[in-house]
Amino acid sequence: MRLGQSSGSGSKLSISWLRTRRLAIGPMPQSPDHWLALQQQGVQSIFCCCDVEEGPWMPPQEWSQRRFPLPDHRRPDEMTSAMLDQAINAALDLYRVGPPLYLHCWAGMERSPLVAIGLLCRAESLNFFEALAQVRTQHSIAKPLIPHLLILESLLAG
Repeated sequence: MRLGQSSGSGSKLSISWLRTRRLAIGPMPQSPDHWLALQQQGVQSIFCCCDVEEGPWMPPQEWSQRRFPLPDHRRPDEMTSAMLDQAINAALDLYRVGPPLYLHCWAGMERSPLVAIGLLCRAESLNFFEALAQVRTQHSIAKPLIPHLLILESLLAG
């Protein structure tokens, strides 16, 4: 289920619910209206895959939050199994807290879908291909990098 929320500036924060009112995915919120749109959807927990240089990140202070920078297409070879494992575990901790979790990276295409796949595998005992198919079906812009998917598949199999 996709949701587009208009901001006052005319731009949208387009998110996809992977699990209704439990897990959403999309791009980095970039305006107060984006944060408000997430709040209106009930989001109270957020996981960011972006590095600090990618832009300001100002979630409401009362939200459970974690920032865990992961490399994207600009630095694909820097992704390690240990790094991805830590990111998935951190996101899983937020997911288990209870309030709806919003996973995001800059565009919502590479890193956050990758973490979502790993999270679904661990949280719901899905196999890698089931989780990949669900994320790609419910978040059509998901395009995790092949080398990163191979790292994830190996991590989950180990």
